[in-house]
Amino acid sequence: MNAAAAKHLDDTLAQLPVIAILRGIRTGEALAIVDALYEAGIRVAEVPLNSPEPFDTIRLLVEHFGERMVLGGGTVVTVEQVAELAACGATLCVSPNTDPDVIRAALAHGMVPVPGFLSATEAFAAVAAGARHLKMFPSAGRAGDLSALRSVLPREVQLVGVGGVNALNGAELAAAGAGAFGIGSDLYKPGMGAEEVGVRARAMLPYFDRAWLGRKATLVCNPQAGVGESPVWQDGRLVWTDPPGRRLLRLEEGGVWRATALDESLYALAALPDGRLAANTAQGFCTVDPATGSLERGPGAALAPGMRLNDMAVDARGGLWAGAMHGGLLAGDGKLYYAADSRAIPREVASGLGVPNGMAFSSDGTTLYVIDTLARTLLAYRADVDAGSLSEPLIVSDFLGLPGKPDGLAAAPDDSLWVAMWGGGCVVQLAPDGALLQQVRVPAPHVSSLCFAPGGRLFVTTSRMRLGPRQLADAPGSGGLFLIEGAAMP
Repeated sequence: MNAAAAKHLDDTLAQLPVIAILRGIRTGEALAIVDALYEAGIRVAEVPLNSPEPFDTIRLLVEHFGERMVLGGGTVVTVEQVAELAACGATLCVSPNTDPDVIRAALAHGMVPVPGFLSATEAFAAVAAGARHLKMFPSAGRAGDLSALRSVLPREVQLVGVGGVNALNGAELAAAGAGAFGIGSDLYKPGMGAEEVGVRARAMLPYFDRAWLGRKATLVCNPQAGVGESPVWQDGRLVWTDPPGRRLLRLEEGGVWRATALDESLYALAALPDGRLAANTAQGFCTVDPATGSLERGPGAALAPGMRLNDMAVDARGGLWAGAMHGGLLAGDGKLYYAADSRAIPREVASGLGVPNGMAFSSDGTTLYVIDTLARTLLAYRADVDAGSLSEPLIVSDFLGLPGKPDGLAAAPDDSLWVAMWGGGCVVQLAPDGALLQQVRVPAPHVSSLCFAPGGRLFVTTSRMRLGPRQLADAPGSGGLFLIEGAAMP
């Protein structure tokens, strides 16, 4: 094997683990397209051989970029193609399948073979033929398979995730063992101009930074909450509630947690502008002393039978907003309530919801985002915080294709929205327009709520509710508090 070529590839991918797949690119546009990728930070690219005039294109790119980029061909399936590719000066020989003859021919010509595999049998056959870079194709949705194979393959083998890889699933595949990623149509499609390709690359590549890919949810402490709800960062401490356990939970220095017993359940917490801590009982707003658990109750809301308050948010003026849900999860009974402060009578400001859950204001205070768990939607209301009123809502997201049901909600400093997915074992990040940006796995199936703390830290609460002994054995952190460092994009 050409050790120098392999080292050059490994060193390059160590800086940014992305291989651009330029399927369909034409020779006349290649320099402008690849220049745009280079300016964005990409240093490895392949031209699939089912593109127009692929060998002319590869030869042109190699002559232009030289050692500045690692270049090669993809969809290489015959020994004859290997020889022609080598004559172009290519470094990479990427195949969709595992063919020992193609692998050995690539090595003989001093190139780095990157064969595709789908099974353990194919992966080990590729290794036996001399390959040290293996392409799992397709990779999207197969993190579990990738992880299982990573645990048995030789340590020096580099796994490349290809097929459906994007900013949303890159971190999950990296955690499973992918050391690099081949990205095609999300970066380039035939007909795209160089400017558009550059814009796409610059938008995507921060999500493939090594530090960003390395983020994971780590267990901070586990008070075994029935439902960990509504974490709030206030005065340098984290406070959250366990409604089934009637407990107020606090995170102390060194990851030590403390619990304060409550006379009744608190379903949500929120920090007030004056430094006090607001909360919801089943029937109304109150303030709570996080050290003693003592409550100062306000007047109750005029709730129909079977209804109780749920999650809440506070606006910049100190106004309190909360959802109300039916204990039997009846669709259409959910409402939103508002009170100017904890001593004011809550009044209804919206109706027709299922189970209103996580709530958060946009940074400018003009939009109130509300999760409706039963309808599986994220809603946006134009808010008049002076009048305490809301417009008719717009649906921002229906969470199509995501696991679990949306529950808690937190707004990041960059105005993106982070959602806890109950039953989905993850948190997801959405743009303000609902575009799905990424998801981060949490090692607990029921992820209930979340909040940001200084430094881009994201605290995540989880639940033990309705989990059997086997599920709890598989996810012992359930009911615990997790931390994702650097969740907010710098």
